Amino acid sequence: MDDTASPKPIIDTGAPPQTTALSAASNIPATAAPPVAEPARPASTAPIPMPSEPATPEPPRHDPSQSVPWNHTNEWRKLPERMDQVWMIGEAVSCACWLAGCAVAAAICWFNGWWHFWQPLVIGLVGAGAILSLASQPLQTRYRYAFNRFMIGDRYLRIRDGWLFRTTTTIPYNRVQHVDTEQGPILRRFGLTTISVHTAVGEHKIESLETAEAERVTALIAERVAVAKEDL
Repeated sequence: MDDTASPKPIIDTGAPPQTTALSAASNIPATAAPPVAEPARPASTAPIPMPSEPATPEPPRHDPSQSVPWNHTNEWRKLPERMDQVWMIGEAVSCACWLAGCAVAAAICWFNGWWHFWQPLVIGLVGAGAILSLASQPLQTRYRYAFNRFMIGDRYLRIRDGWLFRTTTTIPYNRVQHVDTEQGPILRRFGLTTISVHTAVGEHKIESLETAEAERVTALIAERVAVAKEDL
């Protein structure tokens, strides 16, 4: 008996082999899926904000130190250097007026027969005093300029004046009635202005400042006076 197995006959059933179908399916190119459209978002029904009117800013608190551009408060301030010339010219004019008055008085006394002992003595003393004051004016100007100062404090104004007899005046702002400026021909020639501070007991002067600076100082003093009186 032969041990070698005989091959089994292949039966044709008419169906294609499965390996052939899988191979053909693997060769078919894959088709990309169509994109899914997102659903349309409903239109927003929220009202469109209308532009609002700008809010009215609250007025700033009154601060005189900020409203007036002057950065020399609470310190002693000296006068312009041209004041020595102003004082010298003013003293010369004053001396000339006194001497002219003495000459007129002497002429009247002479023509009316009043020229005795006392008339020449009085007229001579007045004329000598005027000349002596003019001669000592450079010395007066030196010491007067060195001492004269003013200070604009938070609650008061201080003024120093004099040369031989010196005074320091402190003026609270709530005692000030009004502030004004004055400018004569000599001050106008040098571009200077005098500030006058009026109180119930008298008048106090800051003499003299540059015209622009005098305007700023006057405005600053007026504002601090208004604030001091509002706090009462």
